[in-house]
Amino acid sequence: MNATSQPRQLLTILLAIVLWLVSFGLGLQAIYDLVQIISLIRVALGGSLDDVQLSAPAFVFLLALGLLIFIIWSTEYHLKRVGKFESWRLFGWTIAAELSIILLNYLL
Repeated sequence: MNATSQPRQLLTILLAIVLWLVSFGLGLQAIYDLVQIISLIRVALGGSLDDVQLSAPAFVFLLALGLLIFIIWSTEYHLKRVGKFESWRLFGWTIAAELSIILLNYLL
C-alpha cells in the first residue's frame, strides 16, 4: 500500500461515518415528521384528535423499529462496501428520501 492511498482511504471512511450519522439524525427527524403527516391526514379525514393522540405512540414505535432495522442493515452494507459506488448511492437515496419527508411536512 503506498503512502498516498492510506490518507485517502481514511478520508473516505471518515466521510462515510459522517454521512451515516447524518442519515441517522435525518431518520429520527423523518420519524417525527411522518407522525405529524399521518396525524394531519387522519384529522383531515374526519378522525378525532383524541384518537390520533392515542395512536401516535404506536406509529412512533413502528417507524422507529423500521429505522432501527434499516440502520443495522445499512451499517453492514456500508462496512462491506465502504468507498465503493454502491455505498455512496445508498447514502444518496437514503438522505434524499429523508429530506423529502422532512420537506413534505414543512410544505403541508
